[in-house]
Amino acid sequence: MTLSEEYNDNVLETAHDKKSDFVTRVQPGAALRYGSRFLTGDLSYNFDYQYYARGTRNEEKNHYASLHGTAEILDNFFFLEVSDTLSRVSLDVTRDVTGESLFANQSDQNTAIVSPYLLWHLGEKGTLKTGYRFRDTTYWGSPAISKRENQGFADVGLEISPKLSLSAGYVFAAVSTDIVDYDQHDLNTGFKYEYADKSFLFGGIGNRWQRFSGSRDVSNLFWNAGVSRDFGQLVATVQTKVLFTEDPLAVSTKEKTYEGSLEKTFQHGAAGGTLGYSKYTDTTSSAPDRKKAYLNGFLRYELAPRLSGSFVLLLDKVSRRAATDYACHLSGTAGVSYAFNDDFSASLSYSYTDYRRDWESAADARATNRLILALKKLF
Repeated sequence: MTLSEEYNDNVLETAHDKKSDFVTRVQPGAALRYGSRFLTGDLSYNFDYQYYARGTRNEEKNHYASLHGTAEILDNFFFLEVSDTLSRVSLDVTRDVTGESLFANQSDQNTAIVSPYLLWHLGEKGTLKTGYRFRDTTYWGSPAISKRENQGFADVGLEISPKLSLSAGYVFAAVSTDIVDYDQHDLNTGFKYEYADKSFLFGGIGNRWQRFSGSRDVSNLFWNAGVSRDFGQLVATVQTKVLFTEDPLAVSTKEKTYEGSLEKTFQHGAAGGTLGYSKYTDTTSSAPDRKKAYLNGFLRYELAPRLSGSFVLLLDKVSRRAATDYACHLSGTAGVSYAFNDDFSASLSYSYTDYRRDWESAADARATNRLILALKKLF
C-alpha cells in the first residue's frame, strides 16, 4: 500500500497559463507466486487512484496487472506458457513519459500471449524449441493501433563450450491490425562469447520480410552486436542494434540504435550513464521517421544504514515532424528514502521536466516542477 501527496505547479503541462494542484494518490497492490514441479506462476495487481484537490482534472482510476505462468504438460517436452500485462504506456515511441507525467500522451495497453511449445533436446548441450504463439495487443482511450498476431516459431540453441554459445531462429507471423494486415518472416542467427570473467562479446543478425495487403513487399536487416567488459567495480558496454519496437501509433516501426554505457559500483551505492543515438523508420513505407540523441545518468547512494538517496538525469533531442513539436527534453529527479521497521518506508522526491523547441531558447517552453511525499507499507 502506497499513499502519496504531490504538489505540481503545472499539472496540465502547458507552456502558458499554468495551473497548480495537489494530487493525492492511493495505490494498493498485491502479488502472488506459485511454484511446483509442473506449474509455476506469478500474478500481481496494482490500483492507482488519483484525486486533484483543486479540480484541475477529474479523479482518475488506473489499473496495472501482470500474469505469467508456465505449465509442463509432458515431462520436460510439452509446455504451455501464458502471460498478460495491463499497463500505461507512452504514445510516443521516442520518449517514455509515463514516469514524468500522470496522464499526458499515454494510453492503456493490454498484451496477452498464449504459447504452447515443444522442447527438443539435441544431445547434452543443444535444444530446439518449436511452437505456436498468439499475441494480442489492445489499446483503450487513444488513437493507438491494436494488433493481433498468430506466430509459428523454431529456436535452436547450442552450447559449444562453457564460454561460447550459438543460436538461430525462424518466426512466421500473420498480423492483423486496425489499419492493415500483413505476413511476416524473421530469420536470425547469433552467438555469445565470454572472453573474460563476466565480460562478453555478442552478435546476432537476421532479416525480416513483410508483405502488406494492398501494398508492396519490404525487407529489412536487423542485428544486435556489442561488447561488454567487467573491470570489477566498473562495467562498460558498447553495442549497436536494430529492433522492431512496439509503436502504438504505427503499424510497424524499425529502431536502429548505437549506444555506450558505463556503470560503477561503490561500497554503498552505484552510478552510471548512457550515451546513444537512434533512428526510427516506418517499415510500411520505408520512410525515415525521426532521429534521437540521448544522454542519461543515475546515482544511488546509502547515506546511512536506513537512509538512501538517488538522482536521475535524462536529456534528449528528437528531430521534429512539425515546427510546433518540442525537440528538446530534460528531466531530473532527486530523492531520499528512509526505511523504518516492519517493512514501512517514507520517501521525498523532487522532479523537474522541461520541454523546449530549441535548447538556446525558452520561448514557449513547457516546464513542470513536482514535489512528492510518499509512505509505503508491505504486508
